[in-house]
Amino acid sequence: MTMPESDSAELDLLVREIAELRPLPSVALRVLEIAESEHFSAHELAQTIGTDAALTAKMLRLANSAYYGFPRRISTVRDAVVLLGFRAVRSATLATCVIDAMPRGVQADERAFWHFSITVGMLAEVLARSARLHAEEAFTAGVLHNIGRLALDQHRPDALRRAMHLAAAEGMTLPEAEYALLGYSDAELGGALALHWNFPIELATAVAEHQRPIAQITDRNSLAAFVVRSRDFALARGLSDGVEEQLAPHEPERDWLVAPIAPFLAQGGGFQGLSERAAAFIDQTIGSP
Repeated sequence: MTMPESDSAELDLLVREIAELRPLPSVALRVLEIAESEHFSAHELAQTIGTDAALTAKMLRLANSAYYGFPRRISTVRDAVVLLGFRAVRSATLATCVIDAMPRGVQADERAFWHFSITVGMLAEVLARSARLHAEEAFTAGVLHNIGRLALDQHRPDALRRAMHLAAAEGMTLPEAEYALLGYSDAELGGALALHWNFPIELATAVAEHQRPIAQITDRNSLAAFVVRSRDFALARGLSDGVEEQLAPHEPERDWLVAPIAPFLAQGGGFQGLSERAAAFIDQTIGSP
């Protein structure tokens, strides 16, 4: 899929509009700063999360939920950081903050949207673990990869609806229809928004490039490649992002079925187990259905 040059002026205008109406919480920005620093501690991360009472409550509910399945009760954020790991809590905090900052859209089924995104994040984590790379960064990239689509649904719902109709009528992909009507794709919008929020470059790139064919991504161990492959696998298993129509289940990329990836996928309970854990995450962030 080759796309034309995007309409950067319109894209920049929309990013500024979204950023003004939906700024990323200050606690998330501070968590990002801590993560990028060479000197960080469990105490500092726990203190930062503790400045937001609502976030603290969500993180403790999540830490004690089926998502982690930890055998003992976790009663403080500091315990969560120590027992679950700095990177795990950091990535879950960022995911929770972004979900809170991006409320329900018009076309999107909110629960289906985030269930898909969390599942993609967990699949990307599987790929990263199999490659012996930082799995939590892959999880964050997967969770956030589709934020541009949700942002477009919130701020330009009529434009997204027209693009969806055009794609269906002309046999185009949704990104192709978005380019035809808007001059940019929702993936580019998400990448620009991630940069505006000062997310790391590799993470913003993964968001911006998640609609590229895997053959066009040279580094198969990059965050972008992990997200593309995980998204394709979720779609192959019949999962929908709550915006586009659900595809019929089909044969996934063979690499998922053999070592080194298959054992790590099995450790997580297979696709069904990851999907169930993703539902548990959603229960603690946007609530039960």
